[in-house]
Amino acid sequence: MGARESETSLLEQAEIAPLTGFAQSLGIAKQDWIDVATTPLPETLRLSMHHHDKDWTREKIIEMGGKQIAWSHGNEAYEMPFARGQAARDGTRELLALLHDTGRITRQEAASMLPILVLDPQPNTLLLDLCAAPGSKATHAAERMAPTGVVVANEPISGRVNMLASNRGRLSLGNVIVSQHDGRHIGRIPEPGFDTIVADVPCTGSATARKNKDVWWSWSPRGGRTMFQLQVDISKRGAQLLRPGGDMVYSTCSLDPTENEAVIAELLRQCPWLELVDIDDSKVEGLTWHRGLTHWEQIDEDGNIAEDRTSVPFYKPQYDPPTEQEILDVLPYCRRLYPADNNTGGFFVAMLHHKEEATPQGVARTFVDKLANRKAESGWEPRQLEAPPNNRHTVLQASEEEIREVLEQCQLNQPDYSWWRRGKRMAIAPQIVYDRIWSKETPNKRGNRWPGGSFHPLQVLHVGLPAFVVKGGHWRARQESIPLIYPHLSDDILVIDEVMLQRMLRDEVPTREEFAEAYDTEMSSGALLVRVKHSTGDLIISTWCGTRITLMLDKAERRLLQIRLGMEEEE
Repeated sequence: MGARESETSLLEQAEIAPLTGFAQSLGIAKQDWIDVATTPLPETLRLSMHHHDKDWTREKIIEMGGKQIAWSHGNEAYEMPFARGQAARDGTRELLALLHDTGRITRQEAASMLPILVLDPQPNTLLLDLCAAPGSKATHAAERMAPTGVVVANEPISGRVNMLASNRGRLSLGNVIVSQHDGRHIGRIPEPGFDTIVADVPCTGSATARKNKDVWWSWSPRGGRTMFQLQVDISKRGAQLLRPGGDMVYSTCSLDPTENEAVIAELLRQCPWLELVDIDDSKVEGLTWHRGLTHWEQIDEDGNIAEDRTSVPFYKPQYDPPTEQEILDVLPYCRRLYPADNNTGGFFVAMLHHKEEATPQGVARTFVDKLANRKAESGWEPRQLEAPPNNRHTVLQASEEEIREVLEQCQLNQPDYSWWRRGKRMAIAPQIVYDRIWSKETPNKRGNRWPGGSFHPLQVLHVGLPAFVVKGGHWRARQESIPLIYPHLSDDILVIDEVMLQRMLRDEVPTREEFAEAYDTEMSSGALLVRVKHSTGDLIISTWCGTRITLMLDKAERRLLQIRLGMEEEE
């Protein structure tokens, strides 16, 4: 099928799709909806502000025609002058892919940046992302919270956990913990609980028609009704883990009120310690969006308003607008984003706050009710439990000796990190990981205590960034860790010239003797970081010193260095 036939087919489907009828039920004019929702999204991205190459990267984005998104406050985001995935093959497509693959940018749909922009997570805090994979929101939060705040990025599915770990490494983020739980049953951390929570829950994706054309054929009004309970259960678990005074953002890439306002109403019923709060529009000043709905209709499978809502598949009264006036009064505090508003996809966001006066115990609700009942039992005292035994995948606190070895061999000044060992890798993370999770006891649901010195009952797979790896007793810094450890590198790192680096990028492999003579230095076997003074900023390169000096770079980093050094014509 050719492009024109494909476009015609899409437009024909949009005319009759239930999704179009649903949009009309929300007050969106049919033709306005079709005109926008059938067009591709623009390419949008976030600049990695913690990366030492950010000035050079910004220059390249602007050269490619990128324009800063005005409403993305607190971080730099750009809209490119071409459709998503349609960069020209004049070198732009390659450069954009390399910048993403090496962690200098993150390609992300602009609308999905909203939860973190409105939540505005702060350093020195703990954030839980309940449904984190593939990681765009978790990494967005981690970048804004660096270097001292920590994101616990949770994902139940093993394959998607790997995506989370990969994105954490790609961006050189040391302040991410990856956990694996069903979001409805995620393990606790010690009291008082999480400071802030992201509940970007699974949804039908009815707002994603611009990037996912299949939605025009696959979306059904019954979908939101089948998702409702899962969305409530995941969000309720987040509410139970949120400390008093903390905030939780609820979001979906759906426009269906059953998945949005109806879920918020149910949360307010089931979690009376929560209140829905108005979003501070100044955090996204310049963005056009809409208030939450207080009235909506149920839609039949053809996309028409159902005359008898009780006849629609899977109907329950909770899917209708609430009857409680106190809930109706606050639903406009939610926000809706439609595709035509800002040339984005659609989105829904709501902010919930744990009222401090509702839980005077000062801890998350999961610690309160059952524990209070147990204490009321005559003569009951909490019992100290034993943590599960360690295995080869267990993350352990590194020893002082191991830390000294890494600092000496990798030419680092002492950074203010906590250090973690898993197998042959050494990871670094903010001190808050040790202070608020690892070192403290955690009550279980019966009121007994899991000991400190373990992440249990949180099922943790990765802590921080695995920045160093050991081989034959020699530690080396992994290339992906360079942006993180850059501020802590010793001034004694060997400086080489650009000509030598270009030779090595052409796969010329200088001998150790040649290197030592050229730079008048003694060299021993093992990992070797070198610095190149360059007009676009210092380059820090990971190498290995054996009989010869070899680059320890992946294909993407090598190619980007070649472009940066003006070596394209020699390829």
